[in-house]
Parts: sequence; structure tokens; C-alpha cells
Amino acid sequence: MEGTAVPLDDNAVLNPAVGHYYFAPTTGQPLPDDITAPAEPWADFGHTSLDDPFGITTDGGETETLGTWQNKNLRNTTSPRVESVTFALQQWDESAYRAFWGANATTAEAAGRTVVQVPSVPQELEGALFVLVRDGANGMFFHFPRVSIARADDIEFDAEELAGLPVRATVLGMSGQEWTYQVGTLAALSTPPGS
Repeated sequence: MEGTAVPLDDNAVLNPAVGHYYFAPTTGQPLPDDITAPAEPWADFGHTSLDDPFGITTDGGETETLGTWQNKNLRNTTSPRVESVTFALQQWDESAYRAFWGANATTAEAAGRTVVQVPSVPQELEGALFVLVRDGANGMFFHFPRVSIARADDIEFDAEELAGLPVRATVLGMSGQEWTYQVGTLAALSTPPGS
């Protein structure tokens, strides 16, 4: 409302201390009934990077002003916007390998262990993504019904840091649905942090 001051609300700030990434292998997966412990088909991606825990990047969305001979600034048009969630998987397991190296990666037995064979033409991992962010007893979430996950950057090992697999989850639209993702409001969670 114009002219109305917004009150300070000390409980409406967020310190994203702990978070979890959950992936479902089917697109259009609805919000989990229990956001603090999503049940199947949601599966936790495990450990992710503390340095860059969560980010949403945007490509496109530029505004161009269109005009006529009579009115040079008649109307604005905005190009389509493509958003992506970026994070680094730090749990070196098969689900992380498929997210980074391709959904069509195959496995074989060699040297007494399972090995993942990296495809020459990787297919992106498509499904749904749910991100729970905790701040003490409070939390909020992001729900992406349809994403396509692929490698975001190169692998770099540093002996003084935990190694990770940087991935990018491109947010895709669902036919017949006018929104691409949901953001939950900051509120109390039903279970204590760390559970």
C-alpha cells in the first residue's frame, strides 16, 4: 500500500543454516505431505556444499521498449526467463554420478567394485526437485515440479576442501500450469532441526 510503512519483523529474516535437496524421478511430483521428511518417491541427494549451498540464476528476462513513429516509448516487452538452481553434490554415490555425468550413465563391476561408465553423449536427469531450508525451528522451501539436472562446472580437487560435483537444475515449465515453481513462506517446522 502506498504511503504505508512496512513494520520491522525480526521473525521474518532467514539464516539458511541447514538445507536438504530432495529429488523425485517423475516430473509433476506434488509437494510432499511432510516437508520435514519427504516420503518416496522423494530421495535426499545427501551432502551438498556449505560454501555455495543454494542459488537461483536467471538467463533472459531482458526488457525491450517498443515504439511507433508517434510514440517512441509505447510498450515494453520482456524476453522469456530461464531459471536454474545451482549446487554442488558432495556425496560421491550413484545418484550424484547420474546427476553430474548423465542419467544414461551405465554401471559395471570392475576392480572389485561398481563403476559408473560416463556416456559420450550424456542425457540430463529429469524429475522434480524439493529444497528444504532450515533456520533453527523455522524453515521454508522451494518446490520445482519439473527440472532437468546436468553438470554445471568442472571438477576441481583441493586437499583442504571437500570435493564436490557442481550441478545445475534448469527449471522447466509444465504444460497447462502457469507457474514454474513454488516458494514456501518462512514458518515453524513440525520437527526439530537436525532430524
